Amino acid sequence: MSTSKTSAGQATALDAELFAIRLGVIKATFFDIKRIVIITDSLTAARRAVDASVHSGQVHSLAIVQALRAFFTNHPDHFIHFWDCPSKVQWSLHFLAHEDTTSTKIAAGRHPATSLDALQSKSAAACLDAWRTFFARPSSQGHHFLSLKGSIKNLLQPSYAKGGGWLPFIGKSVTLCARATRAILNHAPIREFRQCFFPAECTHCLCGHCQVETRRHIFANCCQFAHFPLTDLVPTVKDFVKFLKEHPSAFAFLSQDRLPVEPPEPP
Repeated sequence: MSTSKTSAGQATALDAELFAIRLGVIKATFFDIKRIVIITDSLTAARRAVDASVHSGQVHSLAIVQALRAFFTNHPDHFIHFWDCPSKVQWSLHFLAHEDTTSTKIAAGRHPATSLDALQSKSAAACLDAWRTFFARPSSQGHHFLSLKGSIKNLLQPSYAKGGGWLPFIGKSVTLCARATRAILNHAPIREFRQCFFPAECTHCLCGHCQVETRRHIFANCCQFAHFPLTDLVPTVKDFVKFLKEHPSAFAFLSQDRLPVEPPEPP
């Protein structure tokens, strides 16, 4: 049995896994063997290992392909297997190698080797940090921006991953997305917003029980939308979307089937 350990430089986990496969394959080809078995918890790295196209860590893939070409040329019975071994399984040999690798800390030095994915990840993190810093300012959000909690009860934040912070919860409905946007920004066909442009118009809610039709009134108190009210000042995004789905006329224009309801006659 032989072991080796080398720094991968500033790299993502995928780059480091690919580098480890390179070290293992090249070292294995120096022995008189017919079969190489690569045990990894990253099938993406395994696929990238034999992909010579342009990508982060391409130099490792090219080195692997070159070593395997010589390995396969030497004898027709030579072959290589890639075994998927998820880390959560904690198979003894793979777990020991994983623990040994992740516990090793090496100083980066002044000019460490840096992968393309690592640079892109650093750039994306800096961009995301700038977005969130800008978003945290009330002047940037707007004074009427509706804060929503995510699935783990933290406030939703701008993100570039997996469709962003809000859209994945809304889904693919264009109409639902439009109504959600109006509600979140409070730029909606409600009397509170129209009052800014038409101060002489009536501001009463169509339910007849509120002097000014506000977003908060629609969420929590309006009898037109009482089937699933939103009583929390900062609701979860799932409850917010459910409210919109349960009340298709909420924050919709009259042309979108929001039928006016005449207020009751005063006693």
